[in-house]
Amino acid sequence: MGDITTTETLAQQFPNTVLKPGSPRYEEENSKFWNRDNADIRPSAIVTPSSVQETASIVKILSDTETDFAIRSGGYMPVPGHNTSSSILISTTCLNSIELVQGNLVKFGAGNQWGSVYDFLEPRGLVVPGGRSRPVGVGGFLLHGGVSHFYAEVGWACEAVVEFEVALATGEVVVANEKENKELYWALKGGGKNFGIVTAFTMKTRELPKMWGGVRVAVGTHETAGKVFEAMHDGIQGVVDEKAHVEVISFFVPQMCQSGDPMFALCLAYAGEVERPQALKGFLEVEAVHDGTRTATQRELADDDKQNIGYDKRWVSVLEGMRSHMLTHKIRGLFRAFSYHGGPQLTLDIYSEYYTLAKQSGMFEEDPGAMAALLWLPAGPKLSSGTSVISLGEEAEPYLSCNICFRWERPEASKKMHAIADAIAEKLKKKVQDAGAFIPFTYANIAGVEDTTFQGLPNKTKKRLREVAARYDPQGVFQKQVPGFNLV
Repeated sequence: MGDITTTETLAQQFPNTVLKPGSPRYEEENSKFWNRDNADIRPSAIVTPSSVQETASIVKILSDTETDFAIRSGGYMPVPGHNTSSSILISTTCLNSIELVQGNLVKFGAGNQWGSVYDFLEPRGLVVPGGRSRPVGVGGFLLHGGVSHFYAEVGWACEAVVEFEVALATGEVVVANEKENKELYWALKGGGKNFGIVTAFTMKTRELPKMWGGVRVAVGTHETAGKVFEAMHDGIQGVVDEKAHVEVISFFVPQMCQSGDPMFALCLAYAGEVERPQALKGFLEVEAVHDGTRTATQRELADDDKQNIGYDKRWVSVLEGMRSHMLTHKIRGLFRAFSYHGGPQLTLDIYSEYYTLAKQSGMFEEDPGAMAALLWLPAGPKLSSGTSVISLGEEAEPYLSCNICFRWERPEASKKMHAIADAIAEKLKKKVQDAGAFIPFTYANIAGVEDTTFQGLPNKTKKRLREVAARYDPQGVFQKQVPGFNLV
């Protein structure tokens, strides 16, 4: 059955749910992408189910008719076509309920963004290991693992999920937890879209009315970069303070970085009301042009990606420009990523070579307002060797995942930007391979289409994932008809 016939079938059965091109709701829904290149794709219909039962009925029709479809939660995945389709797009927008259950658990629909969850939890003095930026959707974040302010203590954020509500391709609705559908429960904690459509998550909360954190901004000279990377590597080696969090972001935009050096945004957090925590001393000693750290709530730290309290006027424009490039859905972007062992010198070499290559690549001639960024995820013990799908085994050592991010505006530049990013990524991967430091796994939420995700997991993990997929999706609907990172 073709897309048009399937669309009409869906529209007859779910008249208030199917949106067609040209309607105001369709145009609004199709604008909800972090990457404008994805918004340029025009699905033949966007379907917005409002319950798990409706979702299951819709996916059953798509399965029976062998119609391709995509699934979108917050729209943050930048990989072209991974969260949209020229056929059918299922948007979870209307699955947006949030409630406390069983006292200390929070259940929320897959259509929420983390900002909505934090708005609900903050008045109750509660937190969850969720996204570090307000606009990030809950669905893709949790299904691919998720890195929160509490990663050193909890590991991947999905470890705090106690139950998934799932619509299967068969039209069945199931819950997956430690007692029911235990194998599916395990697989969904990092296994992505490969088993069904998760319509709701139930997570553990904890009481933490206030914590410490914020963003420190520094000019990325060679000397400063060396200090930053020394502190970053120290944070995942030896005795790790599980209350400490760091995200190291560097970026270069020619008109913002007139000295020629990139900028650092050091995103720090500590799960307690402790001023200048010892575990983050190395980052606090870096000379900063602005220090936005303070006592705050989890919601306020997530809001740092939207506004920053106390930034002096000189750096407001720099940070707002960086955030505009990094977080809005009105311009275009891409990710590439790779993981590696090694020390501060290797990371400094990667940093230096990346910005040299970016400046020489022609990307800023292609779009003068473009941004080249490099971000690091320090995968300490709880991330590298925990119990989730994407942990690398009990004996796995801490490692770093490095994320290349480009942002630009001109649509005609997209093809060239992807080619440039591919070339730079391959050169940096070769550098870590030549150093004997390469790890063949990349966390999917920072990966590009050419990067190794599930393929880089231990063989026993891959085998178990395939077995779970065969049991819950025997026709392979979510492998064959749905874009994204597939199992192998």
